[in-house]
Amino acid sequence: MNDDLPTPEPRGSYVAVLIVDAITNNFEGGKIYHYNQEFSTYNLTVENVPPVDVGYIKVHYVEANQLIYHATQVFMGNGEIIVPNPLKPPQDFQSVLTEDFFAFPNDAVELTNAPSPEGKAEEKWAQIQNLEVIRNALQQNKGSIHYFKHITDTGGFVEHAKWVFIVKN
Repeated sequence: MNDDLPTPEPRGSYVAVLIVDAITNNFEGGKIYHYNQEFSTYNLTVENVPPVDVGYIKVHYVEANQLIYHATQVFMGNGEIIVPNPLKPPQDFQSVLTEDFFAFPNDAVELTNAPSPEGKAEEKWAQIQNLEVIRNALQQNKGSIHYFKHITDTGGFVEHAKWVFIVKN
């Protein structure tokens, strides 16, 4: 097997967590969680402890009883993504071969109930909308997009943040 070739995107049941940098707009990679069983529902729970000093955000996929995202949020410091780690690099995600654009779904759910600046989620979405993992999930009519902005450093002049998108097929 040639290790230089991207891994084919999954066709079975999965949840994908995809990370986009807030400043550079670069897709930084992600993680695809594979499941041996089909879940008829899709529920995520969120624990979001703001960084008064040190906080965190955790996202659990309820049906699979699995923590799919966990990161620290540090006031006047640098937070880090703990889960998923390591991230699958962006070049290992396959893109669709067409040049069509899939608009950010109107029913996408912001998980932290934090206000997102107008157009920012759509701007970050543009970096990942052409990934096979996204298109496969959305084309199956049961794909649902969840997202949030995770701020890793709130104390400096520049806010360091990641946009996290979660999709289930």
